Amino acid sequence: MGVQMNWDGDMRFVARTESGAGVTMEPGAAFGGTGKYPTPLELLAVGLGGCMGMDIVSILKKMRVKLKKLDIAVETKRREDHPRHYEEMKIICTVSGDGLTEDNARKAVDLSLEKYCSVGAMLKEKAKIEAVVKVE
Repeated sequence: MGVQMNWDGDMRFVARTESGAGVTMEPGAAFGGTGKYPTPLELLAVGLGGCMGMDIVSILKKMRVKLKKLDIAVETKRREDHPRHYEEMKIICTVSGDGLTEDNARKAVDLSLEKYCSVGAMLKEKAKIEAVVKVE
């Protein structure tokens, strides 16, 4: 498994994944970016939210919850010193569905974060990760 990176001029890179998907990234405007593409660090937050989201959908399906909504926000705080990686990440999951309770929503989120999410497993080595669950 891997990715292929190609420089696309200025500070922009285009990545192609093994599955053929592509993503363009660049640094923030202060470092030569245009603001049109995510930064590599932002893509880590996207990866965490996406990984947890897929886990939560799968877990709730097994609990026989008919999911109607799952919105995930990832709030981040970076270190002041270099390397300026995330030191805190807060995942806010807003969820609704038929058969959904506070307990099974919390269980699904906790199982993702503590057992199944590969991205979270890697990131929690460097960042404190907290999950908030809001049931509508």
